[in-house]
Amino acid sequence: MTSRKVRGPAERMLGYARVKEARDPDVSAERLRELAADDIIPVRLYTARSYAAPPDVLLRLASDEEGSVRWCVLLNPVADDPVLRLLAARERAESAGRPTPYLSVRGIIVHHPNASPALHGELLAEGACACPAYCSLDLWRTLIRRWREAGRP
Repeated sequence: MTSRKVRGPAERMLGYARVKEARDPDVSAERLRELAADDIIPVRLYTARSYAAPPDVLLRLASDEEGSVRWCVLLNPVADDPVLRLLAARERAESAGRPTPYLSVRGIIVHHPNASPALHGELLAEGACACPAYCSLDLWRTLIRRWREAGRP
């Protein structure tokens, strides 16, 4: 966890403005690259949540020191395979042989719609899916397809 920095009213207002900018769906990729390096955590959080974030921004935020920023990257539906691999590798290194917890990063990645078949196979071999007996990945993919057909990103 990062140390807290006390900010004055002017700095807080500038931070709010950058959060608002990161939340804008029409923000440019170049601006998102700048916002990904911001020292204010909520700015990075909303940058990680942005559907307009290019892969290099998500890759940078996937290695952020703040866990909540990494979690937002994980839940972003535009996160691609290299980003998911980085998140899985980080959790694998941090767990160091301990059993995979029920709610884990790898357990979510195994169900992520952008996980490659190779990554999916690796995670299943590790036992990342906590529900192999009743888990239907085809059902998951069908739900994601319907979600996208309904006009959701």
